[in-house]
Amino acid sequence: MFGKWDIFDLVKAFFRFLVAVAVGAVCMVLIWRVITSSVPKELTKISENEILSEVYAEKGDKLVLYTQEQNSITRGEKNYGYFASCDVLFIPEAKQVQLLIRYNDSTLKALQQDYGLAELPDSSLDWYDVTLVTATDLTPENAEDNLVSDPASVRLDRIAPTYVSESVHKGLYNYRRLVYDGVEMDELLLAIYADFYYVGDIRYLDEDFDIYTDEAYGTLCLYAHTEPWEPVSHRKVGLEK
Repeated sequence: MFGKWDIFDLVKAFFRFLVAVAVGAVCMVLIWRVITSSVPKELTKISENEILSEVYAEKGDKLVLYTQEQNSITRGEKNYGYFASCDVLFIPEAKQVQLLIRYNDSTLKALQQDYGLAELPDSSLDWYDVTLVTATDLTPENAEDNLVSDPASVRLDRIAPTYVSESVHKGLYNYRRLVYDGVEMDELLLAIYADFYYVGDIRYLDEDFDIYTDEAYGTLCLYAHTEPWEPVSHRKVGLEK
């Protein structure tokens, strides 16, 4: 028969075992989330189209790619955490922007709720239209009117992607790489935004590709002229000769 202190020691050992199991379970979950949240390998490399290949053939290793540190997830009251930018590359000499987006499976649940869909959207399908909106300074002599929504001082242009990769699902996340051509990135560029629309509610199409950034399902700022460029080695993103 166990003595008084023997039972006490057994109880302590039991609780220590429970704590160890709980800590181990938390560690396993964290490791699983890290592994499953990494970008799928097939989407980590830059996408080479004809335009970029021609510029690279001319510039070679002198071709410079840039990125910029911005908020990587949507933070609006109605779309907090819906969409994220995993990788943004600006290639001014090719007038090209490449964007890798990610959204959680929970974003599809939110889409079902927000639009009253009868069924949960299939994660293997594309449910979002993603366009760029560029803001160009028309009055560079006056920096004070850059934040005013006046078409006489700031011109907004919407740009559709010229390439969209297949949607890749990994863990709890969905990924797509998009390429945008014809993006002017000179000293007059003020900002670049990415607008996300549900494919069943692409509102800008009603006005012949007009600009309605406030009505987008989600918006991310990718570039702001007040922040510095950050050069990225083309070797890091997989562009080959």
